[in-house]
Amino acid sequence: MRDYLPPMQALKSFAAAARLSSVSKAAKELCVTQGAVSKQIKLLEAFLSVPLFIRSAKGICLTTEGQLYLPTVIKVLSELNNSGESLQRNPKQQQLLLDVIPSMSNIWLIPRIHSFEDRYPHLKVDLINGDGSPDFNLSQADICIRCLLPAAALANSIELFKERLILVGAPQLIEKTSIRQPTDILQHRLLLQNTRPLMWNNFLIDQQLSTEELNLGMGFQHFFMALKAAEEGLGLALIPDFLASQSIQQGKLVNPLALSIETDYGYYLISPSYKTQLRKTQEFISWLQQELIEP
Repeated sequence: MRDYLPPMQALKSFAAAARLSSVSKAAKELCVTQGAVSKQIKLLEAFLSVPLFIRSAKGICLTTEGQLYLPTVIKVLSELNNSGESLQRNPKQQQLLLDVIPSMSNIWLIPRIHSFEDRYPHLKVDLINGDGSPDFNLSQADICIRCLLPAAALANSIELFKERLILVGAPQLIEKTSIRQPTDILQHRLLLQNTRPLMWNNFLIDQQLSTEELNLGMGFQHFFMALKAAEEGLGLALIPDFLASQSIQQGKLVNPLALSIETDYGYYLISPSYKTQLRKTQEFISWLQQELIEP
C-alpha cells in the first residue's frame, strides 16, 4: 500500500505559499530562501502527482486540487502544533535554543539569563551566536535576535527597540584630553566598527563636525570588542546604549556631553512561524520584554 504522507517541510511550504499567495512571502515567513520553498512545493506536487499551483508572471494561485488539499493540510499542521503545545505543559525539562548576536549575548543576555532559568526551571537554555538574517531551514534555533536594517527584517520579526549609539571613553582618557565641547572629540583616537564603516561619519555630521583627517584607531568586528577597548583607554567608541550602561554605572566608561545618535538599525526577535506560539517561545518573549523595560 502506498504511503501518502509527504514530508513535513513540504506541507509547511505549501500551506504558507497558499495562504499568502506568494512564494517570496512564504519564504520570509518560514525564514528560508525562496528557492527552498519552490523546491518543497515541487517535491509535494511530484509526490502527489498533481499540480497544486498555477504559476504566472503575476504570481501563483491554487489549482482545483490545491484548493481541495489546503484545508486538510492546514488542519493537520494546526493539530500537530496544538499537540506539541500540550506536550510542552509537561514539567519535564525542555531545550530552548537561542541564537543571539555576539555583543548582546556576551554583555547583556548572559548576566541576566539566570533570572529566566529561575522563573522557568522546566526550560534548559542553550545559547549560540550568529549574525545576519537567520535561515531556519538550516538552523534548529527556537529564537534568534538580530540587529538589522528594517528592510532586512523578516515578515514575522518583532522589533524590540531601535538602536541608539552613545559616545563613550575611559575616565582616565577623558581626564587626560578633556571633552568640554563636541569639537574636542576630534582630538581623540576613534575606535572603528568594521561592519559599520560610516558610523563615525554619521555621528560627526550629526554633531556638525568635520569628517576630514580623523584620528582613526583600531577596528573591531563586534561592539563588545570595541567596548572593552574603550574601557582600556584605547580611544573613544560609539556603543549601543543598552550595552554600555553597566560599564558607565561601574565607572569604567563615561558618556561625555551625553552625546548620542539614533541609527537606522533595530534589534529584532525572530522565530519561525511554526514555533512562535509554542509555550517556551512565548515565555522567553514575555521575560525578554520585561527585562528590556526594567532599568
